[in-house]
Amino acid sequence: MATWDAREWLAGFVGCARDELAVISTDRYGEHETQVRYERGGQSVARVIVTGPVRDMGVREGGGYWLVSAQVGWDAKGARSVRVPESEEIAY
Repeated sequence: MATWDAREWLAGFVGCARDELAVISTDRYGEHETQVRYERGGQSVARVIVTGPVRDMGVREGGGYWLVSAQVGWDAKGARSVRVPESEEIAY
């Protein structure tokens, strides 16, 4: 199983190294949503939300995707999202 690195992806558009971001909390909401909050230098900088797996009609288990969204900054104006294949494990 391949691993997709959410922290590396987030660091890319925050403009820092992966190691500068630290997880400050991880919250699960049911079986289909995980929210992870990150800090940099003691300041809260972003939230990553993973939803899914999402499967379109007729798509079998394993053939869907995880919808990964990030909200950067206090006002969340820097929002981005990406689809990650369901077959990949997400590392935070």
